[in-house]
Amino acid sequence: MENRKDCWYSIVRYNSGSLLGEFVNVGVIVHVLDEQVSTKYFLLEENNPKIKAISYSQTDINTYKSFKDLLEYYLEKSIENLLGAVGGLTIASPQDRNYLEGIFDYFKNKNLTLSRPKYAYTSNPEGLFEKIFETYVGRKYLQTERKSVSVKKYVKAVFEEKKLLNKKVAQDVPISPIASLSNIKINVDFGYKNGVWNYLQVLPNITSVAKNTEWFAKTKFMFENIERDTKLHLMYRSSEVDNKDEFNGMVSYLGTLAPNGIYRLDLDNQGEILKLCELIERDAHDLDKLKLA
Repeated sequence: MENRKDCWYSIVRYNSGSLLGEFVNVGVIVHVLDEQVSTKYFLLEENNPKIKAISYSQTDINTYKSFKDLLEYYLEKSIENLLGAVGGLTIASPQDRNYLEGIFDYFKNKNLTLSRPKYAYTSNPEGLFEKIFETYVGRKYLQTERKSVSVKKYVKAVFEEKKLLNKKVAQDVPISPIASLSNIKINVDFGYKNGVWNYLQVLPNITSVAKNTEWFAKTKFMFENIERDTKLHLMYRSSEVDNKDEFNGMVSYLGTLAPNGIYRLDLDNQGEILKLCELIERDAHDLDKLKLA
């Protein structure tokens, strides 16, 4: 007989503060109490069309992002201790059946709110999560959002787990490909230095010709003008590459422009990212001793 688990779930809802007072469903949280406590959550990114549809300005979008980041940060960090303390904020213990109830109360009357938690008893929390998300937020958002953000978030989570992020690995590194034009900057997803700079860039899940052209042009420009001793790593999941011939052709072409070629990092092979972490831990400089470009 399959092991059933106690679960509580909430729908995350957002109101941009407009006069219409319209709330839209933007995410789902499922809290599982078992021998190993876990919280599964997923919120739409701020550039999602559903968020833009109820936003009247960039300020509205930034407001959503600040609420989303706060909730995600608390959900991520509160699971790490019995009291659910994150910095000076303690909302609820993840060991308590009222964990989501506490978060519901904390975000009550804010732009970003939770529905009152509901109980489920299931042997398949993952299936429960997906069913709730498809019902209240939309199946297409679960599919497209997961593809577009999962690689970068996964890599960030690994670096955090290994205690490398912001210690030996920098995130969103601003670089100036052309030294004489300091006002032209490109953000690289991650970077570390072990004698030379290593830049790690995520291959995005691009679904339109215009966005594909924009990303390719930006990346080509960076590769053509970057310092000669720089090493470039491209992070992706081969299982999410729709056209492998086109992908290999693009990477091969970019490799001809990069000073030292391109190091491919396929995250479908977990061993690759773990080897990279070992190398960074062993060889990379501490960031506080470096001056980022």
